[in-house]
Amino acid sequence: MKIEHRIRKPLDFRKAYKEGRRFLSARFVLYVRRTGLPYARIGVAIAKRHVKLATRRNRLRRVAKESFRKGMLSRGRGYDFVVTSRAGRRGSDIKQEARELRGLVLGQRQ
Repeated sequence: MKIEHRIRKPLDFRKAYKEGRRFLSARFVLYVRRTGLPYARIGVAIAKRHVKLATRRNRLRRVAKESFRKGMLSRGRGYDFVVTSRAGRRGSDIKQEARELRGLVLGQRQ
């Protein structure tokens, strides 16, 4: 994924949290904010307090970015998408979390 398709500045994350629409699932939150840019961007913030293992956090980041690349990169032009974690159930399965994350990212149509 190109660098221009990623949200990296804290100010852009804060704008998405404050101004964006929020879509909830059991373990994740998706914020969608209109930007007017000629391309879509994604930012992923998986909190260490919600997902303890770094390998799981990185896996979820990769799943979110890949889902975004497949589904929203061309469809979501002019929008910022920010995925954050919520306190989930203890002992949850990484495959189940990945499936939920894919559904959240791909399920939102603009």
